[in-house]
Amino acid sequence: MTTIDEPVTVVASFGGGERISPLKFRWSGRVIPVKEITCRWVRHNGSRKIYCFSLTDGSTLYNLCFDPEGLSWMLQAVETEL
Repeated sequence: MTTIDEPVTVVASFGGGERISPLKFRWSGRVIPVKEITCRWVRHNGSRKIYCFSLTDGSTLYNLCFDPEGLSWMLQAVETEL
């Protein structure tokens, strides 16, 4: 995977409890639709929870993380060879 570590704009669904689902995001001037969320996990930064997702648009794998305290999304990494 290639490390990116860039802030991105995300459209997401927030369900009951801690259920968050990214639907699409904007990166490098393109809108990337989320076809499938392949993995979800929670990372801890002290007492702060960071919600992370591995997801695909059908041809590329992306790792996105959401910080609910800062209300910010980061594109962590991209894998183009699936």
